Amino acid sequence: MTADSRLLSLLGVFASGRTFTAAELAEQFAVTARTIRRDIADLRDLGYTIASVPGAAGGYRAESRTLLPPLQFGAGEALSTAIGLALLRGTGLSSSNAASASAKIQGMLPPAMRETVGAIGTAVSVLPGHEPEVDHAAVVTAASAIASRVVLTFTYTKSRAPAQTDQAREGERDGAGGASERRVEPVQLVVLGAHWYLYAWDLGRADWRVFRLDRMSAVHATTFGFPHRDHPDAEAAVRAAVTSAAYEHKVVLLADATVAEAQAWFPSRAVTVTAAEEGCRIEFGVADLDWAAAVAAHIPVDFRVVEPPAMVAALTRLRDRVTRVVGG
Repeated sequence: MTADSRLLSLLGVFASGRTFTAAELAEQFAVTARTIRRDIADLRDLGYTIASVPGAAGGYRAESRTLLPPLQFGAGEALSTAIGLALLRGTGLSSSNAASASAKIQGMLPPAMRETVGAIGTAVSVLPGHEPEVDHAAVVTAASAIASRVVLTFTYTKSRAPAQTDQAREGERDGAGGASERRVEPVQLVVLGAHWYLYAWDLGRADWRVFRLDRMSAVHATTFGFPHRDHPDAEAAVRAAVTSAAYEHKVVLLADATVAEAQAWFPSRAVTVTAAEEGCRIEFGVADLDWAAAVAAHIPVDFRVVEPPAMVAALTRLRDRVTRVVGG
């Protein structure tokens, strides 16, 4: 066994969390205790924390069980990891760490795979004005608070445009503009369209709210835990908040189609589609019902209006206008 191989094996041994004497390690690796002591010094020089435990039962021990040797990826695993790192830029989570990790993994891939990953990295781009602009640290802090079930605090900047209905849930129905301090019990992070959202119980408002991460700053995970609270489906709540709750008009249609078919007709952030007894239910919010009528006219199957009644009048106006334009 080479010296480098022995160092990797030592890391694997220490990952168990046990304390080992120099004599035990020397016997295990068929070397002298002096060699083991030299290996321990080399590991410390590399930045690994190996403690010396005094006493008759003493020896060497890693400070925590998080000490792991370098991961050994198969070719497929390395390719999947490299592709995931290359695509981080599209979710707004690209960082210098992600870039350096991607470069290291690509350097270990066979030439053909390296070219594939490189092509994916250059093929993904975000148009100006469509960058998610999410703070990497905010995502990590929020995710950690969710996993640890501790209260999260942050400053929330509201949308410049006021919410048009009391049903708005995107953390903004308390008025337009400005910023406020929030204390929440975080439940789930949801990515929808070009944005990251946090679904949480707002302690100050005593209500479930949806917050956009790019409007959150000074995100801090406290040490205050909280018990489990029954909550609605987070993904459904985020979709409803984004697609309909914050708009002046909520349009509900019943269409003769499957959910999958209807979802293919609209952008993911535009509508909420759910199964109904006959076909599917399509919900979306709009500021202008005439615009909603034009959107609905593109639905390629029969549908009927559930609400609002004014949507029928908007469709009638659209029909009359089309008739005049084509000279019918």
